[in-house]
Amino acid sequence: MANEQRNLSEQMQLLYEVQYTSALPHLADSIQYYNTDTGREARLLDTFSLALTTGKPGDIFAATFDKRGQMQLVLAKNGPPTPDDIAASTELISLIGSPAISDAMDLFPFLIRRCGANIDKRIRNVHTSIQGLQTDFLLALEEYVPETVAAEFPSAADLLAEHKGDAFSTIWGDFVQELADITAEGLNAEDVSFSIRRYALIYLLAGALMRSRFLSTLIDDENFLNRDRTWKATKLKRRLDKVCHYVSGISLLIQKAKRLFPIPHRWVTDTFTGTGEGVIKPCNNVYDVVSRALDGRALAPEIMLKLDNRFPSMLEDWKKQKTVRTCIHAEIRIILHLGLPSAIEHLVHPIGLNKRSCLCCTVWIAAYNKMFETGWKTSRNYGKPFANWALPGAACPYAIQAGRSLVDEATSDAVLRQLNYVLVECLRKDSGKKRSADDNSGWGWYSSE
Repeated sequence: MANEQRNLSEQMQLLYEVQYTSALPHLADSIQYYNTDTGREARLLDTFSLALTTGKPGDIFAATFDKRGQMQLVLAKNGPPTPDDIAASTELISLIGSPAISDAMDLFPFLIRRCGANIDKRIRNVHTSIQGLQTDFLLALEEYVPETVAAEFPSAADLLAEHKGDAFSTIWGDFVQELADITAEGLNAEDVSFSIRRYALIYLLAGALMRSRFLSTLIDDENFLNRDRTWKATKLKRRLDKVCHYVSGISLLIQKAKRLFPIPHRWVTDTFTGTGEGVIKPCNNVYDVVSRALDGRALAPEIMLKLDNRFPSMLEDWKKQKTVRTCIHAEIRIILHLGLPSAIEHLVHPIGLNKRSCLCCTVWIAAYNKMFETGWKTSRNYGKPFANWALPGAACPYAIQAGRSLVDEATSDAVLRQLNYVLVECLRKDSGKKRSADDNSGWGWYSSE
């Protein structure tokens, strides 16, 4: 298990170094939010997990419903929950079920105390995106032909009341500047009333810009020359949505969960043995990992030079990574905790998260579902590689054959194939060669030593 885990962690770290962030679409067991009851349940679970988020590095939370017998809410995180986590979940469940709580603003004293750092991070990200788009907005407005102000800013009547008769470009500029000013600083946990008023205004301005026709036009622009602006506008919209979610999402959670909460709940506190959890020391030379991913032969000097030119900081970044502490991720903990797949009666079983599923979680869940005909799904994934992802190993005993987990093996094989593909594609792009449809190896990129 130790060697398997070290190899996987090294491969994931290498994928990170080569800036890999693309999921495997055919393995993405994710849920469309709005079209089904399952999607709505997933969104509720995502939002509950978000309401527990502290913003500390590595604080990833997951939630699902155990519907066997009396329904319970099952919670997990990347590692064991702290006393603060347990107390916060109990308080949150009680508050959601309280008749005195009707929307997110009623819950805000809890949110700013528990999630203040994460809320501030989202506020700062909006500020950064706006600052980076100011010039783009001005240039785009010169050519933009607006519709009526009401059509340009749907559902923003309260803000528009102060701008009667103003031109669209003036209103847009005022909204952008006001949001830039108010997001320049975070909230004040010591002054909850001030923070509530501040965030309420941030929410209104962010919602107005996020739903604006002008921003949608920038995002939908297919002009290749404007691709950088399109990317920045898309990122801004995503960040605006994240800021709004602490109001709209939490309010929807309260509304939908009121009939269920307070609900019995438990944390996953199982001690899993025979896993890849622990401290991993990666090999000293990143090119050893590259070589193993490309069939194990010594790399030719010109190939190392190409990789150096393509990823100039890779060697130094690799040397800085002395050790990696691996852990079983939160969504995998839930699946392992709930046990044999035959005990799960529901065809689709959503797991909510405060972050999108990583590459290994996405691949592992897909392999698990295929092998045991289950329906575990998360709402979102982005295929980001994390070297700290631990193989579940013997913690999933019914997947063990000949001493090894078949699900782990499928995951490791998929990661290695993807790493091989990425490396070969990088080298082919630099050389101008085209990859044949049946070429799935790194053959041809080695020294003859």
